[in-house]
Amino acid sequence: MDYYLIAIIVAILFIALFLFFFFQTKKEFTRIEIVNGEGKRIPVDVEIADTSAKRMKGLMFRSSLGENEGMLFVFNNEDYRKFWMMNTTIPLDAIHIAANGTVVEVIPMEPCTSLVSCKSYPSSEKAKYVLEMNQGFAEKNGIEAGKSMVMGLN
Repeated sequence: MDYYLIAIIVAILFIALFLFFFFQTKKEFTRIEIVNGEGKRIPVDVEIADTSAKRMKGLMFRSSLGENEGMLFVFNNEDYRKFWMMNTTIPLDAIHIAANGTVVEVIPMEPCTSLVSCKSYPSSEKAKYVLEMNQGFAEKNGIEAGKSMVMGLN
């Protein structure tokens, strides 16, 4: 079979799959609260990414996020997490959260629109949840590893 034809078929399938995932996800928000080390409660509206398809899409192709809006990635277990920012145009904070709600790590991540230059962001702590917010959100709100808790995860 001609390799050119195979490449076209693969490209068409990739585009169809992408469009299916892109338009399938309906934006519904859930309210959670982050309690920082000083006891201040910060309400956050999050989209839940609790399936492989939703986690794979993440915040791709978004041009902005509201001030207290983000995406909460929910996994089945605590483990080391590795994120990358392919086709994500917003600088983000990845707030890694243990199963008990404790913030275990905050990783600032930079946008990436080129496959060749995309950096990955591995965690150094295990997490069951990762909350993506606008970059600077954690610092602005005093959210620190070991000192902050996230309420309303379950």
